Amino acid sequence: MVNARSKGRRGEREVINEVNDLLGIQLEVNYAQTFGGGHDLLNCPGYAIEVKRRKAITQADIKNWWDQTVRQALKVNLLPCLWFRQDRADWKVAIPCPYSYEKNLFPVEDFNIASIVSPELWSAIVREEHNIGTRNTITE
Repeated sequence: MVNARSKGRRGEREVINEVNDLLGIQLEVNYAQTFGGGHDLLNCPGYAIEVKRRKAITQADIKNWWDQTVRQALKVNLLPCLWFRQDRADWKVAIPCPYSYEKNLFPVEDFNIASIVSPELWSAIVREEHNIGTRNTITE
């Protein structure tokens, strides 16, 4: 039987490594989240990152996680950013659609604003929004 907390910590380490590879940013685990809540990973410009790993993921799971991610992000005045993956699959990232968010088409709490993108596209958006380096994320 897999310990859910251990699996969650492994997921956080994977995301930390992925973000470091893509953006050159060293995120940190928010150890205070255990006691007082809060998002999972710290030091990402503009975003409060939640990380979820599960054997199988449903659309209802993603909606519930989005709600949690939004609540945590609003506490610290950052945009919600949900990294999730099911076993033996690639990471996906849910963020507010930049166009919809900028134009106020939906409130950030509404799941209709969530866009699910690849880590590479998310990192390109972060680089563009926060003028971070020029790392090449194009893969062949």
